[in-house]
Amino acid sequence: MKRKGLITTMILASLSLSACGGGTTQSTAEPTTEAAVTEQTTAAAQETVSSDEGIITASEELPFTLGDPVSGHFTGNVYLKPMIANDETYNFPQTNDVTFEPGARSYWHSHGGMVIIGTGGVGYYQEEGKPAQIIKKGDVIECPEGVRHWHGAAPDSWFSQIVIYDADYVPEGEVPEDAEVTDEEYNNLEAAEYTPSPSAGSEFMFKKADEAMESDTFNGPAYVSEIIGGDNVAGAPGLHYVVFDKGVINNWHTHEGGQILIATDGIGYHQVEGGEVEVLYPGDVALCPPGVKHWHGGSADTEFAHIAVNTNPELTGLEWFDRISDEEYAQLPTEKAE
Repeated sequence: MKRKGLITTMILASLSLSACGGGTTQSTAEPTTEAAVTEQTTAAAQETVSSDEGIITASEELPFTLGDPVSGHFTGNVYLKPMIANDETYNFPQTNDVTFEPGARSYWHSHGGMVIIGTGGVGYYQEEGKPAQIIKKGDVIECPEGVRHWHGAAPDSWFSQIVIYDADYVPEGEVPEDAEVTDEEYNNLEAAEYTPSPSAGSEFMFKKADEAMESDTFNGPAYVSEIIGGDNVAGAPGLHYVVFDKGVINNWHTHEGGQILIATDGIGYHQVEGGEVEVLYPGDVALCPPGVKHWHGGSADTEFAHIAVNTNPELTGLEWFDRISDEEYAQLPTEKAE
């Protein structure tokens, strides 16, 4: 089953990617073996995470597919997939999916405010002068603008993350040059579990709300929780997490300011009025322009979850309409069109 992103043609030629957000794509990278990376780490570094849950030893086990290899200020192999461009329609900060192979990491660097969301595996985040933190699926980190830091994978696990950041940030004064996180630094980390860990033990990417939201604009229960509020360092609107029971969808509706969805779990659907039904797999991004009718929800055979962002949050209008028929729903595919 081939998984395709819904906006993989988004090439951001004018964007200068930082060591967190990305680098220069390269098509000829020779991936180092996981065994070679592991051999470069000390036993002490491996022990830091060896007993932790969430370790992923093969990229195929990650929830999102790999993007393109990137070069630049990284150690080891790193992969980048653009997810959301900062444009004048949605006014949402630049957002990328970044994946590190075991032992791979960024250099020490700083940039505009960034929200880092762990999506799979086990990784590290460290601000200068502070102990490193162990990051897992569901953890959310806020890195303020100008703070020098690095992040990457644990020595025995792949690590993937969504990064949402202020790509237009211009620092005041002199900024220290990016610097490699040496093997000595990496192998002798003082690392502690990140707290709070909102998704610990969850079968979903993030913690599912305890109580279902009952509404006549849905045909069944949906669970809504908050991932991060609207006062975050990246300047993004608040992010919510919505889990649909099997077969649950919502009615046609419009958002005055538009909406962006990022699929995280299961198989789901999104349709903009007049367009084809989009089958959503984890990592897919669905865009609904301001004021345009759309509906979304889960397939009949899987629970489905997505991140939901109401863009242009100063525009709060929401209008609901009818729902697609049971007959229409029964005809929906669960695989993407070739």
